[in-house]
Amino acid sequence: MSTIPLTRHLGFQLLEHQPGELILSAPLAPNTNDKGTFFAGSQATLLTLGGWALSTLEGESLVSTVDVVAAESHLRYLAPLSGDARIQILATADDRTVFARRLQRRGRARLAITATLHGPDGILASRFEAQYLVRDLAPDADVID
Repeated sequence: MSTIPLTRHLGFQLLEHQPGELILSAPLAPNTNDKGTFFAGSQATLLTLGGWALSTLEGESLVSTVDVVAAESHLRYLAPLSGDARIQILATADDRTVFARRLQRRGRARLAITATLHGPDGILASRFEAQYLVRDLAPDADVID
């Protein structure tokens, strides 16, 4: 994510990664709006980047190098957030199985993710659902079955 300049301003940190799950944190201070709450644009960016990061990690666990783009997303803001954020990005085991089979067989696949952004009190501030298109960049990856 270091190649995306915006990421340097969000102040987020990786807390945990395991197959199918990524957990990030982000402080309120660099992401605050005029009301003193977490800026909706920062939430959208963090959730989108988190989904991109998990999709990249999932793809690179199967093939050497991938290109990842967000293909579709839906974001709902559910409550104002007046503290630091905790972001959880998930891909289900079933979705990961289909994703792995398609990426390895076809050289490209979609991965569905669900991400949530919570405050320190556990209140759900936003929910994000997206599909990421992952493409194997290996020279012989354009195999069609």
